[in-house]
Amino acid sequence: MSDRRTELVVSPDKSRFGRVAWAIVPAAILPGISLTLMLAGGEGTSEGLGPAAVPAAVVLVALPFLWYVTYAVLHTVNSYVALVDDAVLVRNWARRVTAIEGPGFLVRTPIDSNGTSGEVLIVSDDRAAVMLNPRQWREAELDRVWRSAALQQRPGGLPTPRELRRRYPTIRIPLHIRYPGTVYTFWTLLVVLYIGIVINVFARI
Repeated sequence: MSDRRTELVVSPDKSRFGRVAWAIVPAAILPGISLTLMLAGGEGTSEGLGPAAVPAAVVLVALPFLWYVTYAVLHTVNSYVALVDDAVLVRNWARRVTAIEGPGFLVRTPIDSNGTSGEVLIVSDDRAAVMLNPRQWREAELDRVWRSAALQQRPGGLPTPRELRRRYPTIRIPLHIRYPGTVYTFWTLLVVLYIGIVINVFARI
């Protein structure tokens, strides 16, 4: 954006991820302490891991939350919504930039996807469209961008992910909204795998 006139830049709401983190940490403390004591002392004829139990427990407890921490960092560092030369630029966590050059419009709509997604914002023009999760942003700051860009408000109805793709062919819809059953199955398999890893660790100490 260095060679263009930047009028407004909005960053993600960092406090949201902080609140989630503070909710996760207390829930992980007691299991972490219990796991550390069990790994350190061992069971039956096992001698345990001794002092090495501390890093082992940290890894085992932190592993399920690593994906969230990684996404939170990338989203916070890389994402923004900006008004540049009367165009709305939206950059996501993977640094992919979508330009809404106008005349653009704004749609606020819930998505009919088996109850897995709440309300979303869709910013679009005749060429491009991008979806935003309003819970990850300070909406008052976003509203300043929408007003400055003179985006028209349009009704959204209650579309399914497939209907959204038909309306906005270039839009990227998160997998957990497009294929909720598949994503839930994937995470269930990961949980089973994780439990298997923990059991295997105990079997070897």
